[in-house]
Amino acid sequence: MKKGIFILILLILGYNSVYFRKLSEVRNQKQSSFNFKAFADSLYYQGILKSNHAVELSQLMSSAQSNADSAFKAYGNRLGIGNSAYFMIKGEGKVIEKEESGLKVVTDNNIVFFVDTKYIFGNAIRDASDLVKLTDFKTNADFNKLSEELNTIIREKSIPQDLKSIHVGDKITVHGATKLSKQQDKSLVLNILPVKISKSE
Repeated sequence: MKKGIFILILLILGYNSVYFRKLSEVRNQKQSSFNFKAFADSLYYQGILKSNHAVELSQLMSSAQSNADSAFKAYGNRLGIGNSAYFMIKGEGKVIEKEESGLKVVTDNNIVFFVDTKYIFGNAIRDASDLVKLTDFKTNADFNKLSEELNTIIREKSIPQDLKSIHVGDKITVHGATKLSKQQDKSLVLNILPVKISKSE
């Protein structure tokens, strides 16, 4: 009798100590173990800043006007079908306006572009870099999480430091990302999300 009671107690304790976790909880734990911030930091400092992937802005605009298909194929990164692509560019010019949201710059050949230093969001920088692809990640959410961390480093750490020494009238060099469409209105001011801004010599 005592032996039977002892076995019953063991069975009850064993049942209460074993439980099944939801698959979503296990997945979330695995995903959270990946350090997106560290990966974004490495992508920015060791990848994007050291890459020679950028095309000169004047060269891109000239090529896009003469043969958009060729320019988009040579310099752009498209994630799917469509008329738009992301480009990593290098632009040099004179600062003609400095405001809270960014810098307006004009090049020597009169191309005007706006450097958005405040609203650095979205996937333009990630996609223009062409250094990571969706297939590198398990889900779209993970891919977008990388963009968030990358944008945060640039928006809150790198660019504010760059802006401290830049004023209206300065000549600067901007490395950054932009999105172009083959049907884009040529009269629109080009918007660039910067990855690095520096004074030109």
